[in-house]
Amino acid sequence: MPNSSYDVVILGNGLGSLITAALCARRGLRTLHLAPDDVQERYLLGPHRLPLEPMLWPSRMAWAGERVLKELSLELALRRKLREPRVSAQVVAPDLRFELGDSMAKELARELGTERGEQWTSEWQTLAELGRPLDAVMTGEQLFPHSGFLRRETAKVVDKAGVDAEQAWRGVTSPILPSLAKAIAALWMRHPEPPPVAVGRALDACRGGLLPLRGDAEALRELVLEKLTGAGGEARVGKVRELTTSWGKISSVIVGNEEIGAGQVVAAIPPREVAALLGKKAPKKLSELGESTRVVGYRYTINIVLDAAGVPDAMAPTVFVLDDPARPPCNDNAFSVHCGEPDDSGHVVVSLAAVLATQGPIDDEVLRGRSQELRVALLTKLDDVMPFYDRHVVVGHSPYDGLPPSTPSGPGTYEAPKGMPLPMRPVMSGELADTAGTGALAYPSPFKNLTFTGGQILPQLGLEGELCAAWNAARIAAGIAGKKRDFLRDEVVAGS
Repeated sequence: MPNSSYDVVILGNGLGSLITAALCARRGLRTLHLAPDDVQERYLLGPHRLPLEPMLWPSRMAWAGERVLKELSLELALRRKLREPRVSAQVVAPDLRFELGDSMAKELARELGTERGEQWTSEWQTLAELGRPLDAVMTGEQLFPHSGFLRRETAKVVDKAGVDAEQAWRGVTSPILPSLAKAIAALWMRHPEPPPVAVGRALDACRGGLLPLRGDAEALRELVLEKLTGAGGEARVGKVRELTTSWGKISSVIVGNEEIGAGQVVAAIPPREVAALLGKKAPKKLSELGESTRVVGYRYTINIVLDAAGVPDAMAPTVFVLDDPARPPCNDNAFSVHCGEPDDSGHVVVSLAAVLATQGPIDDEVLRGRSQELRVALLTKLDDVMPFYDRHVVVGHSPYDGLPPSTPSGPGTYEAPKGMPLPMRPVMSGELADTAGTGALAYPSPFKNLTFTGGQILPQLGLEGELCAAWNAARIAAGIAGKKRDFLRDEVVAGS
């Protein structure tokens, strides 16, 4: 017999699973968020708090994150943590440097000449509008990726957006702009294969403004966790040993020697892992779902702590660095630089983020070797963006490549935290129909009470895709449980 029971148990360790849990709890479900490891989004290296990866929040309102913030009442709390610099992002490429945002047209005219600059500005705007048709499906009432009675109508909108994006993409006359745009999108989405409609959403977000988040993803994680527990939900750390079934449904989750009853399960882990937890009871269709997605890369970050004097005065907090825009945007060809604010000691954390593209999953040892090679390449190219940065380095470290912290004074000054290196975060891809190339996995599963969520649903849409998936998975879970309470309306009535 179960020791305890919940309406819904959410499995996963990412931001998407935690947001799904908070939304479920707010909708009246007795919710448990069960993470396999106690991995936060930041870690301590001596006195320095370093991110596992940087996080940016788009300032454009028409995107999937706004409704999540609204339902969780996080709008003001998150706004206080956002930095709003004069220039939010810059692009650096060979013989080309310009700012994103309102001044982009003037910047391009200065770099390329008036006529060519105007052409680039016009075609950039054309590409940026390619993703806007998805606003209706990503922020509307219908599921995306879609399912159910109105699936056909949603599919028409998405398919048309995909076709229009492909046609407009082929119509761009500049030989460099499409590859440059794809590289920027790959860095923002943290995915090596963004389709044209995803590139459009990335360019639209970049031009509207990408705001750094103080505390990176850990700041948002803490806010969401507070909302989860405040709504009566629970968060625990524990590795699931088994999923049990009864009458064609998942009935409980086994953690250690404890059995936890589950009215339903929402999994932010891949179908293959869910199948492994079910053992011989895993249906064939679940394995087929796992085979429909593939690993196409891994996300890599290296952090460098500098004296503030090592940061150029005119440098934006986010810089997209493109070594060769004509090459595919992966590995050491493109990376982003994220510059924090000076702390009380006058130190600044600079994070370099890149995607290591692959043709499938890679053995840990091989992956570690490739990430170490990537580290060398990124640090070599950083000098183009931050000249003489190496004269101001306090310490450099990556949580992923297994190398010890490096300092000018030599090894041994800092000790890497226990449990490192961490597994690099995989990037998934798939060919889910009627998603304009952005979808990898649908929410439904062979079990009526098992729903998928997380970055595996819409991986080519990055953070926005993860938030969209969290919203829709919570809606599905609430629908299965029969919970229809309108929390936004109830809060207004209670506060009036």
